[in-house]
Amino acid sequence: MKRKITLVGLGSGNEDQLTLGALEVLQKGSNILLRTERHGAVPYLRQLGISFDSMDDLCRTYDNNDIYNAMVQRVLQQMEKGDVILGVPGHPLMGERLVLELLRQLDRSVYDIHIVPGVSTAEAMVAVVPASGLDGLKILTASELDENCINVRLITVIVDICDALLASKVKQKLLRFYPANLEVFLSSQDGEGKLQYSSMPLHRLDKQESYNPSTCLYIPPLRLEQLESYDINHLCEIMDILRSPEGCPWDREQTHESLKRYLLEETYEVIECIDRNDMDKLAEELGDVLLQVVFHCQIAREGGAFDMLDVISRVCRKMISRHTHIFGDAVAQSSQQVLENWEDLKKREKGLKTHTQVLRDIPAVLPALVRSYKVQEKAAMVGFDWDSIEGAMNKVTEELEELKAASAGTDIRKIEEEMGDLLFAVVNVSRFLKVDPELALVKTVEKFIRRFEYIEQNAKRPLEDMTLEEMDGLWEQAKSLFSGKNNV
Repeated sequence: MKRKITLVGLGSGNEDQLTLGALEVLQKGSNILLRTERHGAVPYLRQLGISFDSMDDLCRTYDNNDIYNAMVQRVLQQMEKGDVILGVPGHPLMGERLVLELLRQLDRSVYDIHIVPGVSTAEAMVAVVPASGLDGLKILTASELDENCINVRLITVIVDICDALLASKVKQKLLRFYPANLEVFLSSQDGEGKLQYSSMPLHRLDKQESYNPSTCLYIPPLRLEQLESYDINHLCEIMDILRSPEGCPWDREQTHESLKRYLLEETYEVIECIDRNDMDKLAEELGDVLLQVVFHCQIAREGGAFDMLDVISRVCRKMISRHTHIFGDAVAQSSQQVLENWEDLKKREKGLKTHTQVLRDIPAVLPALVRSYKVQEKAAMVGFDWDSIEGAMNKVTEELEELKAASAGTDIRKIEEEMGDLLFAVVNVSRFLKVDPELALVKTVEKFIRRFEYIEQNAKRPLEDMTLEEMDGLWEQAKSLFSGKNNV
């Protein structure tokens, strides 16, 4: 036979907040346990002759990390005496972590759980704060406050701020999103069980005289210009404003075609920040790349093609479907196995049946060095590759000799062909050495510019008047002076 536990909401204040259903269950019950006696309805329960035990002693013994497990164990001990009625502040399912822990831990095949609703502290708080609106409400629990759950667009009520330490932790998380001087409202029950509230700047949240399980925080919604921190939805909202009839003329004129160059430029700026190990600048440049993604999504949304949610959903589905060793039954013991699984899944998703189709699937708009690298990589996966780097090196020598022979003639097409063969062979060597040829060439170009700058700065006369030997001497000085310094 199942053991029965009835979770009763005691409301947010004194006996006026007790529902008739809650009162009936309490009056008929005989094995009553209260989460806390520090509740405005408790004097009334005593007046009615309702006897109960409470768990306030546990609050004095355990800290926030262990208190709820201890409470669950107390409930289980109480159930040894028979069916239990557990009274909790507010509504059992609104911000009451003890109830959530019970629902997680109790096996429904063993325990019969009933819930009797009550007026939550969050609802009562919204009712008394003059600034309350009708823009939506989010209720969060202080002890389990997660930054991912914070939504500054909605009225937010954080319940169960039972002590100053927890208030301090809540404040630190909120200050990432809200201004320190934002006016917020904190409420608690007074000695008569009535809900009292006061306003304060957010940074004063943990400086109040007292806290208890009825203490909750009301935070008003914010406008864009008030925010301290933003999320992807804010960026989409800003772009929507900029593209609107009342928005920015330049932003409104842009198309997918006109934005291509900016996406490419921003991507290379990200790479430059990575090469320089400039993390502050990297954060900025990644934001610029993200802006381009949002820009394209906004244009597509206006045309009814897709929106940001579609883009995010597709990449999430792709990451889940292609990581079957994480989200499925596949096995991958090494990164190489992961890549092989990825390629196999990709082929099936795209309906690629031949290896040639796999090669043609590599975008032709990629820089030639990048495309060469990827084509060779795909071909190598089916065994079309040199056995060792020596073979790849010898191929470079062979192609160089063929280019020399072609350059002695006048057939431009032949020279172009041999030059392409040589570059393709060099890319193959870089693949064996696990060096990205595109990035390697970018660094070499920068190195050339820096050394050339040294020549110009140290020349005794205009470069046009110098001999090649004189400039080469300064070049060698630059090599010697900057050797080993940032690839200069």
